[in-house]
Amino acid sequence: MKSSHFTSLHEKWASVSLIVLITLITYAPLLKQLGFYRDDWYLLWTYESEGAQGLLKLFVGDRPFVGWIYIVDFSILGSNPLGWHIYTLFIKIVSAFALFWLLREIWPNRKIMSTFIVLLFIVYPGFYQQPNALTYKQLLLAYAAALLSLACTIHVLNSDRLSRKVLFSVLALVLAVFYVFIYEALIGIEAVRLLLIWFYFYRQNSTWKESIRLTAPRFLPYLIFALLFIFWRILIFQSTRKATNVDVVVQGYTSLHGLIRLLVETLKDVIESSVLAWGVPYYQFTVSAKYRDVALAFGLAILAVALSASYYSILQRQAKAEHDASEESRVDWLVLGAAIVFVTTLPIVAAGRNALFGIQWDRYTYQSSFGVALLTGGFVFYALRDRLRWIVLTLLLASGVATQAFSAMYYRDFWEVERAAWWQLYWRAPQIADGTTVIASLPGSYQLAEEYEIWGPLNLLYHRGESLKISAQVPYQQIVINLARGLQEERLVRGTVTVKRNYERALVVSMPSEASCLRVYNGSLGLSLTESPIVALMAPYSQTSLIQTDATSPAPPNQILGNEPPHRWCFYYQKINLALQAGNWAGAARLADESISKDFRPEETAEWLPVLFAYANNGQEKQVKQTSKFINDKYTRIYLCDQLRSVTDWPQGYMPELVIENLCVAQ
Repeated sequence: MKSSHFTSLHEKWASVSLIVLITLITYAPLLKQLGFYRDDWYLLWTYESEGAQGLLKLFVGDRPFVGWIYIVDFSILGSNPLGWHIYTLFIKIVSAFALFWLLREIWPNRKIMSTFIVLLFIVYPGFYQQPNALTYKQLLLAYAAALLSLACTIHVLNSDRLSRKVLFSVLALVLAVFYVFIYEALIGIEAVRLLLIWFYFYRQNSTWKESIRLTAPRFLPYLIFALLFIFWRILIFQSTRKATNVDVVVQGYTSLHGLIRLLVETLKDVIESSVLAWGVPYYQFTVSAKYRDVALAFGLAILAVALSASYYSILQRQAKAEHDASEESRVDWLVLGAAIVFVTTLPIVAAGRNALFGIQWDRYTYQSSFGVALLTGGFVFYALRDRLRWIVLTLLLASGVATQAFSAMYYRDFWEVERAAWWQLYWRAPQIADGTTVIASLPGSYQLAEEYEIWGPLNLLYHRGESLKISAQVPYQQIVINLARGLQEERLVRGTVTVKRNYERALVVSMPSEASCLRVYNGSLGLSLTESPIVALMAPYSQTSLIQTDATSPAPPNQILGNEPPHRWCFYYQKINLALQAGNWAGAARLADESISKDFRPEETAEWLPVLFAYANNGQEKQVKQTSKFINDKYTRIYLCDQLRSVTDWPQGYMPELVIENLCVAQ
């Protein structure tokens, strides 16, 4: 008896340890290098500027309960990104334990195999938004609560004591209320609960009729709750957001065509979530990954696989016993997994969302990740045998770990680009005039999607704790028309934050590549060949006069943006441009001398242009001649010379002739 108890305890601790280790390997290595992204910025700005009341208003139109959760979260975590990333990691571990508990309650004799199902859930590569912590911790939290609720429900069925049945029934219902009020599209979990309760009784060799009879009273409290929630959501609550407005959503399914589309799209998403998720995101990341990132991702994947293999090897006696047992439960995994993926995907598709594999859009698969793990594990352990089984399982684990590692690397680099852009603007602009519309462009795949990704950090930087004073916009095809006409417009963010854009007061900033500095345009001068066409079209409307050169800079934004980057070339580039705008020729030349003496040089030769003007305006002809030689690319020189010759109205004190004479002598 003691030996058996020790073996069981040994296995449980080994499984729990493996689950924690795989979660840490998958999500923790780059935790300190991650920051804030996308929707995080309007949440941060609301918290810093409007406090608890602002957070409540932000969600009152679609998910009122979420505002209260954010109030608690912000009161503990504040505006430090690391705290939010640790928080989401903790939630991930909790959700893994919840699934572990649930599987052990349903399949108590499938210990090793259920542990591997949990591992597949942990590394599931169809959802790789974990680094976008502040925003998506809500989804992670709701799903963890849903899994805990399911586990409590099955635990009630396994319990003999009335007190435990009452306690865990109450917990299951409270957690159900909690998760569905965070994210209403998870209502499909209640169908999962029905399936699991039914399966629990059916597995005990009950007939279909008997298992349904036993299931009905156990599911009744949850059915009543689900119906009450649906009634409230559809007939009482009025969502002000189109994306969560039931009336808008239902209109799409009032015809036969709409219902057919719902079914087809759901089946497509089931395949994408269950099958394609294990390969497509991995390919998308690896096809353009840097070698050092590939090495790190593969190293983490190998470590995770090695630990999993060691776990299996240590507990191989238990694994042998499971292997020799009936195959029945593995078929159950496969069938139940497929059903769970379907019923959890259906509400998402009905809400007008689809499974897409892209950095911003992969979140519509996570609600099915438990079902996917069950379905995938069922296939591996039922359809495959011996060596092939473990080869496929190894590939699945490796794909998941590597994909999550690549995602963290992308967000690490995105944060570095964001930080660099806003710190450089902080160096370049002591203050930006109220009412300015900043139009910002970042390089490549780090391009910003919404204007709050600009006005959020800028208002936190220049007007922390104040009302919205700097507006923003991201580049888009028709924006040049707005700039040319000097139009004004408004946007209401989440129904509460009014953003007023004035295109007569535009400041265009751009980082053409990761190697370049942030360009703050004053007309077209300084455009490089690496600049995007849309920025080149916007640049003529940019006005650096909106930068207040004589203002006092606000306190550095260290808490949000991290420590100030080292003062290398881009620092001097920004400060030289600031001195030129202020008419401080001697200061600009001194900064140029200091940068060159420290051997700080630009990656893009077009960035030498302000140095040329610093020396020219200060009367240093020799330095102008020497510096012009650094712009040694023929086409860059031609492009810059064409810009110089097109300017007709130079600020007082500028000496373009000296620059043109040296830079364009061969043109």
